[in-house]
Amino acid sequence: MNTHNIPVQVSNPPNDQVRVFKVMTESELAATNGVRHNGDRRGSQPVVDRRGSLPVSDRRVSLPVIQFPFAADVQRSKPARIPGRIVHTRGAGAFGVFEATDDISDVCKATVFNVADGAGPVDTLRESRGFAIKMYTDEGIWDLVGSSLPVFPIKDPALFPPFSQSLNRNPQTRLKDANIFWNFLTSNPQTIHHTILVNSDRDAPESFRFMDCYGAHTFKMINHRNEFVWVKFHLRYDQDIKTFDPEAANIPTVEQFNHAAADLFNAIAIKNFPSWTLYIQIMTEEQARRCPFNPFDLTKIFSQKEYPLHKVGKITLNENPIDYFSQIEQVAFTPAHMPPGIEASPDRIFQMRISFYNEQQPKRLGPNNLLLPINNPATNPIFFGIPHQPNAFMQTPATSSSLVRRNISNVASNILLNVDDFTQARDFYKNVLDSHGRSILTKNIADSLARCTDRNLVGRALFMMSTIDDTFARRIGKKLNF
Repeated sequence: MNTHNIPVQVSNPPNDQVRVFKVMTESELAATNGVRHNGDRRGSQPVVDRRGSLPVSDRRVSLPVIQFPFAADVQRSKPARIPGRIVHTRGAGAFGVFEATDDISDVCKATVFNVADGAGPVDTLRESRGFAIKMYTDEGIWDLVGSSLPVFPIKDPALFPPFSQSLNRNPQTRLKDANIFWNFLTSNPQTIHHTILVNSDRDAPESFRFMDCYGAHTFKMINHRNEFVWVKFHLRYDQDIKTFDPEAANIPTVEQFNHAAADLFNAIAIKNFPSWTLYIQIMTEEQARRCPFNPFDLTKIFSQKEYPLHKVGKITLNENPIDYFSQIEQVAFTPAHMPPGIEASPDRIFQMRISFYNEQQPKRLGPNNLLLPINNPATNPIFFGIPHQPNAFMQTPATSSSLVRRNISNVASNILLNVDDFTQARDFYKNVLDSHGRSILTKNIADSLARCTDRNLVGRALFMMSTIDDTFARRIGKKLNF
């Protein structure tokens, strides 16, 4: 039964969630004579008073029979705890729609991008500072998994374990340790572009609603003529620009912990639906041959001057989750989920992630993770009323198109690796940031390095920053009295 239209006065949606749920549930139970239909895995048993469980000393009835509803509740509470995600453990999620607004059929045959009269296909979206979108398309599920920055710290999969470890807490003190973090950064110059971006005001959005999102990887797009191009995905938020300043915001530390999630929930609850416009950058194979850097290097961006943005469509979040655990926490994303017309590139990190995600999701959610309703609505036809044909993982017969998919271009196999890790970071600092932005970047890096107790690491970091700009490094060193 749809209870979403029940009028309930809500002054503070997160704080009032339990009260609203009570009102909605009472209305639903009244209409269904106490029977839960959707989401109650005990079957269609009447919902009974949980205070009515009998003590063991009561011999009037068979204990296992009368206690079953309560035993079921206890059993359900045990698996309602699953291991956290290895990266981006905390986050928020919401549901929405994607509408294709601009035709890109000349570069991609995926039907999700078909421009049609009326509303676009119904999709589900989940996003966090590392963001992920799950779209239920007519050709199967498409998971676009990216981040709030257009680059990644590393381009070599072998560095992923030490990079993850550098973000962990000190194994003895269990505290964040700047020495461990900066030891990794200064030992691997390929991290410089990401370091510059993440410490700029570009990576300080007011909340999830004010965050641009990027597929980051280079993807392969194929059209109906089996011609392919290389693309990058960009999601630009449509809200007014806002950046987060904890000091100016005057938000208590405890509330800052959930600030972004509460802001997203509140906005959707009051029908101030956030939206993002989807763009792609297109690089032909000929352009890839002439590219001065490796176009499959995840630490690099495509210049928007040379590869302008092409508008594709719009994503709007218009519904909050009803149950966070089953609808958000149990979502299983993998970059391997791509509809026909979208494929992986020779990006080594991309290839590693495809394998890694497919291996980790069964460990986190169990071997049947793809049968959970949120991951495959075909297993629950009334899950949000989304019609879905169970074809996401069906194997298609080999065709000329699938042969094209397995073909790696000459560019991908023969491209010369360019080890220049500094050019794009230097260009961002000198030509993109204004004086205020450079001041913020200088302060943020100096504050981070100030927590390093190993002065040798500070020296190495300053040397790395000097490759961007000598004055930049000197200003950081001055703040550190180095």
